[in-house]
Amino acid sequence: MMKLTVLSYHPNRCNGFGGIENLVRSIKLSVEQSNIEIYELYNREPPVEEIEIACSEFDIQKKLFFESGFLAVLNKAFVFYQQAIRSQYDVVITYHPANLLFFLLTKHKPKIILVQSNSVEKLFQGRILKALSQKILNRVDALTLYTSFDKQALCRRFQVDDNKISIIPRACKLPTTAPRESKNYKLVTICRIVENQKNFTAMIQIMAKIPEMTLDIYGTGSVEEVKSLKNKISKSANIRFFGKTNDVAKTLSEYSIFIMTSYYEGYGQSLIEARSQGLPIVLFNTFDAAQSVVIDGKNGFLIAPFDQQLFIDGIRKILTIDSVYQHMSFESISLSATSDTLSIQNKWLRLFKSLQQA
Repeated sequence: MMKLTVLSYHPNRCNGFGGIENLVRSIKLSVEQSNIEIYELYNREPPVEEIEIACSEFDIQKKLFFESGFLAVLNKAFVFYQQAIRSQYDVVITYHPANLLFFLLTKHKPKIILVQSNSVEKLFQGRILKALSQKILNRVDALTLYTSFDKQALCRRFQVDDNKISIIPRACKLPTTAPRESKNYKLVTICRIVENQKNFTAMIQIMAKIPEMTLDIYGTGSVEEVKSLKNKISKSANIRFFGKTNDVAKTLSEYSIFIMTSYYEGYGQSLIEARSQGLPIVLFNTFDAAQSVVIDGKNGFLIAPFDQQLFIDGIRKILTIDSVYQHMSFESISLSATSDTLSIQNKWLRLFKSLQQA
């Protein structure tokens, strides 16, 4: 079979800390032993290299002239389009529909994969995208969604050829552990430090009502966001901030419940990592994929947004009775099979090969 050349585009290089960065690394790994070559186009390096990945001939950096606003949207879309057309890749991948604006100008090569990176509602926000979303979806050759719930959400809004859609969840990079036998009263969250998405304000308010429990927050973010979070928790005796963790599995092993209070997510990489380590999860049901990560009452609780008392009740239900905790831990481990790395990588490989044969 002939070689297939693929261009992946995301503004941030995949050596950063984040769900999309992790996804790009996973896609690259899926084709390592194949005749598929993946080139990574990006605009910026993380401020501090968070994961050591040496640059190679397959890494292409193109800096932007504009970093914010509508001009930045056009800048990203043009950089991607120009690189894709100039070098004549067989397939291109991107993680946001706005990056495909200039591809509406041509129906010729390359084939296009649009990868879900956020909730369906968030992906197509904005006046321009709302106007052009159906045309963009008609233009792509393949669309990957995290779950069947995301597919339902998409098909309620748009007309999409079912043959274009592939359900490919995020892969969990952590090996699965045994279910938990014992518990403590320590809660944890691992996430990008961004208040407008993660809703730390709600976490702080929840923890104020359960002083017998503690919450540790791990993650990285801008200097301003981290400083703001530290200020917010400075008066909370039962909340600590630790910054980035270099050993997620070891960190998670020290806690009993993973919590998330986000306003929105795409999939929640840290959720599937917590699940693989046997942690029950309590989160607000604010994004479609949440229903596939947590089965309400089985491996945790999906809480109606943004009911803090129900959130607290969920935490207490899990921790009050040992047998309940152990059962939910067992169910988290059982459900983690859906994000097995090898299985997910094989799905990506099959998708690439199907486009090559089409």
